[in-house]
Order: sequence, then structure tokens, then C-alpha cells
Amino acid sequence: MNKLTRTLVIINGIIIPIFIGFIIYNLLDKSGNEYVEPESIVVGDELEKAKSDSLALQGITYEAPEAIYNSTNFYLPVSVMTYEEARDLRKLASSAGDINLSISNYYNVVFLNKDYKVIGQLLDRKGSISEILINRGRFSYNDEIVDETVKHIAYLIGFIDTNGDGKLNPDDKHDLYISDLNGQNLTRVTSKSDIVGYDFINSNTEIFVRFKEGNSVREEYKKVKFGVYNIASGTFNELLDIEKKLAEIESSLIQ
Repeated sequence: MNKLTRTLVIINGIIIPIFIGFIIYNLLDKSGNEYVEPESIVVGDELEKAKSDSLALQGITYEAPEAIYNSTNFYLPVSVMTYEEARDLRKLASSAGDINLSISNYYNVVFLNKDYKVIGQLLDRKGSISEILINRGRFSYNDEIVDETVKHIAYLIGFIDTNGDGKLNPDDKHDLYISDLNGQNLTRVTSKSDIVGYDFINSNTEIFVRFKEGNSVREEYKKVKFGVYNIASGTFNELLDIEKKLAEIESSLIQ
């Protein structure tokens, strides 16, 4: 073998493995970073078209009932997924290994008693439930002591396809709601606001809410505001003095 041939063999032996490795890396990287759309509820024109074509676009998924703190009841969150989304998630799961196929968007919640008998459901119409919070109260560090002031469950719920994409999911506007521990007396806490965060306070008698106004102002210019919702009276008080002080502090930036 002459010198030129040996040189070509050595170069090919280096370049070809690098090339193959590059292809494998890109394939793995693509599967690992593939966007997964939130579980969605088909509504509007897309649903009507499917019904007229006798197509089944969506179905429900669910896991096991979960115990409710300070109660003998259980709750069973029910998710909904279009069959197209289910197909895409199965494809992703087969390439990425063990992943959770639930993207935290629920269609409804079924409530059960201690004997797993159905005692009701949360919603009586289509809705997207993007978050469920059952507070564990003051004694979360001690499972032997139960905080009996915990009497409510909080949810983020949206009923309207606010972005007009034909689906109800976390991309739409969601308001804050609460119910009793058995799912009854569902009550809206906020209206047409973008919820940033919320916490039960004052022995679970009130909810501290951080939110942004749901207006047409560009997202980067929206201010985070604060309010306290009193559960007994059903009143929401915006903490205007905090907002005023924060505005004063911000104004010093241009002085």
C-alpha cells in the first residue's frame, strides 16, 4: 500500500465515525427537544366539522384516585387528549423512553367517597383545568397532625377559547376558582386576569393572589398586582397601597 492510499484510509477512518456520530447526535437531540403540545379540548368550528364528518377527535385519560387532605373523600382528575396528540406523544415516548404523558390539563374532576362511590363532578360544562391545589395547611411537615382549617380546593379553570385556535388548553385565559373538599359550591375568585400565583393564608380563610390585568397591553409592560380574597364573604380586595409604593419605586429609575 503506497503512502497516498494509507493517508486516505486514515482520513476516512477519522471522518466517517465523526460524520456518523454527528447524525446520531442530531437525531437524539431532536427527539429529546421535540415540542409537546398541552393536552387540548377541541371546541368551536373544528369540533363541528369533526361531528359532521363522524370523526372521533378526542378521548379521556386518567390515572388513579387521589386522597383529599382533611377529608375521607378522593378525587379523580380526568384529562382529555385529541387522538392526534395521543399519537404524537406515543411516538415521542417510544423514542425518548419513559415520560409522563399527562401535560397537566384536565377536563373535569370526579369526586368519590371513602368507599370509592361517585359523589359528584366538578364541572357541568367543557372546561380546561390547568392546575389543582389542595393546601396541606400548617402541619405539612407532620403527617400525624391534620390541619382542620383546610376546607377548600383551588383550581385554575378556563371555559373560553380565548386565543381562537379551536382548542381549550393552558394557552387560554384561566381564572381562579375554589370549591369545597367534595367538589361542591364551585366559586370564581378572579375574572379576566392572568394568574401569576396564589396561596391560602390566615388559617385558610383567605387567598393571597398575584395577577396581571387581562388587557391588550404588551406582556412585558403588564404589572404584577396583588389581592386578597376572603372566602367567607366572597370579596376580593386589591392591595392598592402596595401597587402605589411599587410604582413610586419604579418611577425613581428615571429620576
